[in-house]
Amino acid sequence: MKYKIGVFIVVGCITLFTACKKEETTPTTTITESVPTGLLKFHLHTFIGEQEVDAYVIETQMPDGRLIALNMAQMYISDIQLVKLDGSLYNVPTSGVLKVFESESVTIGNVAVGNYKSVRFKVGLTPTVNKLEPTTTGYTNLLNQTEMWFTSKAQPDGYVFLNFSGSIDTTASKTGEQVPFEYKIGTDANLVQVEMPQQNFSIFKDVVGYVHMKIEYDKLFEGIQLSDFSNLHVKTSTDNSLPVVQTIKKNIPKLFIYEN
Repeated sequence: MKYKIGVFIVVGCITLFTACKKEETTPTTTITESVPTGLLKFHLHTFIGEQEVDAYVIETQMPDGRLIALNMAQMYISDIQLVKLDGSLYNVPTSGVLKVFESESVTIGNVAVGNYKSVRFKVGLTPTVNKLEPTTTGYTNLLNQTEMWFTSKAQPDGYVFLNFSGSIDTTASKTGEQVPFEYKIGTDANLVQVEMPQQNFSIFKDVVGYVHMKIEYDKLFEGIQLSDFSNLHVKTSTDNSLPVVQTIKKNIPKLFIYEN
């Protein structure tokens, strides 16, 4: 199934569309108890190119014809902001969410009613949250996830921001056997900002609104020499200083595309 790039907030039968434009902003506001709110959710679909992936270990063809199969695909999303029509930023009151492969819908939280033109967020955890123990009160559901740890203990290396693994054909002919890859991207240095293009939407009081996006994981491999075995494995916090991580870091914002 093919999708056009776009974003929409679903509220009953209301769908909103506008053109794309990105703008740097600095003023921010946060929610207060007196402000009416609506619940915001991200609906995030896992894709390889034009194909949606709905099960692990299923071979999928990348746009270049290369075969890939996923074993793990999940990430932390934090520091979520909505961009108002005047360019100011609204800080969503959440410490972060964990997007797992098995669930497309991620509850972001209650946000102020109003008109917005874009969303911004980071892949990873803010340095403050990244230093917390996994059993910290109020953070257990977010941090006590062993697959997002570098080792059997979550500290002192912080958390894995992006855990992506599976097997991929690394041959130039794209007709060879698949070999394993594993990327555990983390550390404060690899917190990645994602700024989505402009696309107007509104939040209504006591109504659930959805922002629909695709995560096209094949784009994570752009610029990586797959035939070099050392480029296929980032497993530890120390490995996160390898040159290939800088390429992956640059590719992460490319993964997110509006869907409609």
